[in-house]
Order: sequence, then structure tokens, then C-alpha cells
Amino acid sequence: MKILVVSNYKEPEKARQALQNIALCTGEQPEIVEYTIARLKDVVLQKDPDIVILTGSNFMLSKPDTRMVFRPEMDLVREMDLPFLGICFGHQLIGAAYGSQVVDLGHNIREFKEVKLLGKDPLFDGLPGSIRVSESHRQGLTRVPEGFRHLAESATSQVEAICHQKHPIYGVQFHPERSDEKHPHGRMILQNFLKLAAKF
Repeated sequence: MKILVVSNYKEPEKARQALQNIALCTGEQPEIVEYTIARLKDVVLQKDPDIVILTGSNFMLSKPDTRMVFRPEMDLVREMDLPFLGICFGHQLIGAAYGSQVVDLGHNIREFKEVKLLGKDPLFDGLPGSIRVSESHRQGLTRVPEGFRHLAESATSQVEAICHQKHPIYGVQFHPERSDEKHPHGRMILQNFLKLAAKF
């Protein structure tokens, strides 16, 4: 499966780490493009991926100037008929693309946290009703965007996971790629996403 990762990180090392983690979790070798690349939609079309993963970032989408910088990526999600998975900042970006606001929580959340699933979805096949995944953020969505389903919540983030009702577009506030032997749920989520995307 051809995975294209759109890196939203300022720091090249964080982008490399995200790519490595995604490769370890999926068993695939993803290709990466930077959020700064010109004509992002044309580049994605040319690369013809099976799925697109939008990474985390230290940028703050609550700031209007940041939203302007990432407008091409938001347009990409709305306009391209591909399976998308937004991780952390990428999740917020998907929410913002469909009309939800992003707000600052006033503090950083950086640890493995319990996340409660709110019903069945192929993304969570084989997982218990409460999962433990890596969180690393200080902003979050205020609500589930129109046209999306609410899939998960936690004590620190009401909107932990969403999916579009008609298209294979998913967002997760947590970092599924940052999994390990003690915390395998994130890896299973990424593998489930590949399975459901293969049916698209």
C-alpha cells in the first residue's frame, strides 16, 4: 500500500521520527512531503497514494495566520477523494477544514492516556472499549465538525477521534504511531486504517 505522509513539523528530526514510527507500525515504507511544498494538491495527485497521513505539529491552529499557512492542506482534505488520517495537529486540521474551531487548552498534555471509545468502528477493530495511547498536544477541537461521527473522548479532550460519515476521512487527537510493546493500541489503529482504506 502506498502511504503518503504530509509532514506538518517545523523540525526535520520530528518529521523523520514520525515517518520511522509510521513505517514500524504499518510495515510499509511511506513517502513524505512537507506542508510547505508548492501546489500541494498537484503533488499528491502526481504521487497517486492509496492513503494520506497528516502528522502532528507544534503550530497552533487557533491562530489565524497559522490557518492561512495550512489552507492548502485543509483544501486537500476537502477536495481529494482519498482515505485521510489526521494525527494530533492533522486531526485538528481536518476539524478546522470542516468548520470546527481549535482552542488552546492552556497547558501541554504529554503522556499515555486512557481514551474511551464511543461505539463500534473499523478503525478500532480488536480493541477494548477503553484504549491507552500517547497524547502530546495543547490544543483541541471545540466540537465534532458537521458531517462527522464522534468516535472517542478522554478526560482531557472531548473530541479524541472523528470520522466522516460518507468519506474515509479520520482524525485522532492522540499519536497512534507512538506505540510500543507495552502500549500496542496505537499500532493496531494504524493497521486497521490500512485495512479499511484498502476496501475504499
